[in-house]
Amino acid sequence: MKKRLSIMILCLVALLAFVGCGSNTATKDTAATKTTKTDVLKVSVAAQNNSGQVFQYMAKAHNFLAEEGVDVNMVYINNGTDAFTALAGGKVDVISTYGTGGPLIQIANGQDFTVFGGYMIIGETPVFGKPETQWTSLESFRGKKIGITRGGTPDIVLKGILNDAGLFKDVTFIEYKKNQEVLQAVASGEVDFGATATGYELQAADLGLKVKMWPDEYWPNHSCCRMLATGKWMKDEKNQEALYRLLRAYLRAEEAMQGNMDEVADLVVKNLDLDKATVDSFVKSPHMKYDTDPYKNSVVKMWDKMGKFGYIKDNNITLGDHINTTIYKKALDSLIKDYPNSQFFKDKLVQFNQNNA
Repeated sequence: MKKRLSIMILCLVALLAFVGCGSNTATKDTAATKTTKTDVLKVSVAAQNNSGQVFQYMAKAHNFLAEEGVDVNMVYINNGTDAFTALAGGKVDVISTYGTGGPLIQIANGQDFTVFGGYMIIGETPVFGKPETQWTSLESFRGKKIGITRGGTPDIVLKGILNDAGLFKDVTFIEYKKNQEVLQAVASGEVDFGATATGYELQAADLGLKVKMWPDEYWPNHSCCRMLATGKWMKDEKNQEALYRLLRAYLRAEEAMQGNMDEVADLVVKNLDLDKATVDSFVKSPHMKYDTDPYKNSVVKMWDKMGKFGYIKDNNITLGDHINTTIYKKALDSLIKDYPNSQFFKDKLVQFNQNNA
């Protein structure tokens, strides 16, 4: 009897040990388990369909959005003015690929827009000219005509550079509605140079034009596309949580992009009606820098420069009230905690502290 009881006890101990081992394996604490949400929050994000939203595509492809519990509805709006109207009217929750200068003009005019993250800190916004048009330095712009689309990143960054160089009043700017019109004007000789947005390098080459100047070489981290929402929408705690989850997913996507731009380009081709050559020309460009960081300091710098050349008038707007770095910092801190071995997220924190003082 005692022997039988001893055997039963040994069996019970063995069974408990087995269950214990099995339990440790099944509930092993991983970052993916931590971040997966049972509830799902919806966010609509507007972007241009000639550049898209690479963080979105990567986050979706790698299942980061699902793990973070956020469902993103992409809304493609090519015209910046229409995008600002959609954001102000609540038709979309977030805009992401409409520069910095345009949104700052909207803020200066009283719109309730708030920067909370980034998309591109520099964009591929070259200045084109005919092959025979001489350009050796900024002085080469003196006395020349330059085609631009008013309010876009190429326009504002180039004017900021020329203003700092003391050349702003020595250049004649000719405004066009579309980037294609700028290129045609350069090709026809209507203007000497033309500054365009991202993605027009192959079209310029087809017209026989050459890149004469890269603005990012004169104004590093000039702040291209920021991510914005309305201040009113962001006051809602549920919406703050949605942005927190979105930024976690996009930061994870940014990490996955490192050294993996072939996949990024393929995803852009897959999601947009663009050919691979065009996509490769800007996605893989050394003059394109995708970055989720809000870059508050760069936004403030652009605001100040725009005031100097007249795009922003004196007003009672406090720009700091329209930049929120808290949600991004919360997302980044949580990722560092969940992924303690990720050097990428640690480096992002150093970058954040340098660029958002």
